Amino acid sequence: MRKILETEKHLITLQAESEEKFLAEFRSGNYTLANPLIVKNPYLINPLSAVLCFKTEEETTAQITVKGKAEPGDLSHIFAEAKEHVLPIYGLYDNYENTVVITLGNGKSSEVNIEVEELDVNKALYCHTTPEYFGKDLMLISTTTPLIESARTVGFDYAGDLRWVITNKQSWDIKKLSNGRLLYTSYRTIQKPYYTVGFMEMDFCGKIYKEYRLPGGYHHDGIELESGNLLVASDNNFDESVEDYVVEVDKETGKILKSWDLLKILPREKGNAGDWNHHDWFHNNSVWYDKPTNSITMSGRHKDAIINFNYDTGKLNWIIGDPEGWGEEWQPYFFKNVTKGDFDWQYEQHAARILPNGNVFVFDNGTYRSKNEATRIPPEENYSRGVIYKIDTAKMEIEQVWQYGKERGVEFYSPYICNVDYYDEGHYMIHSGGIATYRGKHTDGLGAMLLNKYKDEHIHLSLESITVEVQNDEVRYELKVQGGNYYRARRLALYDEKTNFSLGKGQLFGGFGITPEFGKVKFKDVEGGVPAKHNLSIILEEDRLALRGTFQEGSEVFLELKGAKEAKFYSIPTVVHDVTAACVSFEEQKDNDFQFYISREGLAGDVDIYLNIDNKRYDTGLSLTL
Repeated sequence: MRKILETEKHLITLQAESEEKFLAEFRSGNYTLANPLIVKNPYLINPLSAVLCFKTEEETTAQITVKGKAEPGDLSHIFAEAKEHVLPIYGLYDNYENTVVITLGNGKSSEVNIEVEELDVNKALYCHTTPEYFGKDLMLISTTTPLIESARTVGFDYAGDLRWVITNKQSWDIKKLSNGRLLYTSYRTIQKPYYTVGFMEMDFCGKIYKEYRLPGGYHHDGIELESGNLLVASDNNFDESVEDYVVEVDKETGKILKSWDLLKILPREKGNAGDWNHHDWFHNNSVWYDKPTNSITMSGRHKDAIINFNYDTGKLNWIIGDPEGWGEEWQPYFFKNVTKGDFDWQYEQHAARILPNGNVFVFDNGTYRSKNEATRIPPEENYSRGVIYKIDTAKMEIEQVWQYGKERGVEFYSPYICNVDYYDEGHYMIHSGGIATYRGKHTDGLGAMLLNKYKDEHIHLSLESITVEVQNDEVRYELKVQGGNYYRARRLALYDEKTNFSLGKGQLFGGFGITPEFGKVKFKDVEGGVPAKHNLSIILEEDRLALRGTFQEGSEVFLELKGAKEAKFYSIPTVVHDVTAACVSFEEQKDNDFQFYISREGLAGDVDIYLNIDNKRYDTGLSLTL
């Protein structure tokens, strides 16, 4: 008897079902200002959100005020005129009975209470600032260590109180789009160790409006261009290399409009950083577009290099970094230091960007602080910092004009992840999110990887992040969170003039393309099904078939979809690639655990599923309808 695989619903579908359910209840009942329908966690992944639903006889505005534990913590927003009001509530506290005041345009008001249970989420150890300085904003920090149940993407207010959370295992950067929604990674992976199927447009409730799927997936970073299109870090051919490809995605269709392959711009084997490996040779961790120079800036962790190239031609303009090991032919692309005073090159840096005045701002992780293994700085003597370089591209000269972090020494040292942000001249954020100690000593090990390495000794592993804002060289804000590492920080307002919540099911854009088939496969049928040692898992999603299993490296493994008239074979790669920089740990990674996905594009009909391992064909006992 064959088991028929049922489709696992996409989060967009689950959210739509949740929305349809509460709207049906709302529209069938008599919910008024005095007695609104309260829906907690309406979109399933943010228990610190809700919606309030009620009707009024006349069209009217509605103002909500989420009361803070103290007056500076109040969050308010006025929604447009309507008779049917479905109002998103952001910024609730956990382990607390929250009060929300609703005030109509005619002055009538009511008050509701929303109790939220305590969440098992890392809280702020401290937050040093003032409400006068920080206002109503939140500091969002995105987790790199969701293997730790308490490490989730979170947001804290001026008092260090938790006011926002995403319970899905999602990471990477979070940016606010021009339409008021968030640019955030998809929650689904496409390849080990952390590449996701694409990115999403999401609101603060966690509601997904769009998921953009890319053939090469998404990682680390993306930005919105003036056109509304998205420039994002992706991959081209996983078998050849990773993290050396960037694409421009059409905002309306999800189609890739333009792409840049760094294998065509830079040498693979020169100028290698301490954590370089052949497969992940560049390790791009940021994307930035500069309109005045029509150029793209990227940060190559495994080259200790910030690079800049022309948007139209892909021609390399310059490289910032230690020129050792690049060879004579590449030296013209490097800058000569003319700083009078303190100067350091950046090493294994993150989040490079061009400032309005043309300066380059980056988080200098400082990992090893040398390209030569013999002269590496030990972690106990190292430091990380935000640094600004002034560059003269005509003279190819560079000057260090500002830094923060070196003076703090090892307590601020993060060998991976982290970012900086620019608010105004002299007003910056520096996020050191990857601080790790093992048995009390700082380490060059990456927190997301140390979780696997010391999985039986987590009690001896301490992970934390420190986020600082500096204005005119004065520290105005500092947040410390322990219990996880946090990829990036982003200061955002939950409510503002662009708050953009709407009803309706989210949409899928782009796609994976048609998965290439393999030719004929020779095999011998084996009785008894797939051996348990292979840990086979096959899940039918709405847009792809997902396979996971454990196989010996180098084995010939094929997935067979056998229909009534033909069989389709797909080759499952079983090559183990070196991973020297796992920035995020979505799941425990073992070398011989492999993932493979078949796009549902171009597939139809009823099929039985077989697995061929080294010329032996096993019947999985599974069937599906495509």
